Amino acid sequence: MNALGADTAAPNYTALKQDSGKNVSEMNLTLFTTTGEFGLGGLQIGEAVKFTAPKAGWKLRGVQVVGSIGFNDTTQTFPSDKNFLLEIRDKDLNLLYKFADAQNNYFLSPTGPVSAMIEVPALPVTGDFYVVFYDRGSMAILMEKDSGTGNSFLFGNGVLELAQQTNVTTNETNGINWMIEALGQ
Repeated sequence: MNALGADTAAPNYTALKQDSGKNVSEMNLTLFTTTGEFGLGGLQIGEAVKFTAPKAGWKLRGVQVVGSIGFNDTTQTFPSDKNFLLEIRDKDLNLLYKFADAQNNYFLSPTGPVSAMIEVPALPVTGDFYVVFYDRGSMAILMEKDSGTGNSFLFGNGVLELAQQTNVTTNETNGINWMIEALGQ
């Protein structure tokens, strides 16, 4: 699958997105990891996105995440397996589903970020729900800077905080968007 630009929804699935809606070539994109931002404390922090089920009876079938595990050009090697964690939570942040696996099973690429589909057993969701992806330092996920929709968060210790960054030069705070989609039907 193409990491950037192609429609990544599986056939007959509706893709719910919470990015700016700009063309990918116009987005200010960068890689982010919670351990890079918060050190070891980042192991317990997830990148969360709030979605709204488009209709009654809608079922979440998968989560699409754009990320990179890194590739060592000098040694031509990939990093060793480390686990990421995926959670689906309802509007009250109650856990509905949890899944963990090795990042190399989804994000293996020598050329940079890739879009990976993580399948979810048909999970009925109504109204608002959250997808929480814990990179746990195993990889970096793609984020869109300076165009926050107000639907991307950091989640840790049961607390949801709006995802944003402060420009050290201008001291201006800008929202960000995680490049995570919810797929369902």
